[in-house]
Amino acid sequence: MPNVVMYCSDSCPYCANAEKLLTKKGVAIEKKNVDEDPALWDEIEAKTGRDSVPQIFINEQHIGGFDELSELEFDDKLDPLLAD
Repeated sequence: MPNVVMYCSDSCPYCANAEKLLTKKGVAIEKKNVDEDPALWDEIEAKTGRDSVPQIFINEQHIGGFDELSELEFDDKLDPLLAD
């Protein structure tokens, strides 16, 4: 099972869409909610140089946000990343 970490917010529709797509793929997601821990914003910026959510990591590889995740899915490149 791949290690998937997603920095997210409860009010973010892109986060919900990313979670929906990954859940549909049968993937367990470790969610790091910036609403519950605002210090996570600093962690996001340090790791990615970005200041938006979602920020998704698969097996410690930074994928990006929902746009990048959905592009991987469209290009049939997401499943290989999620394979063991």
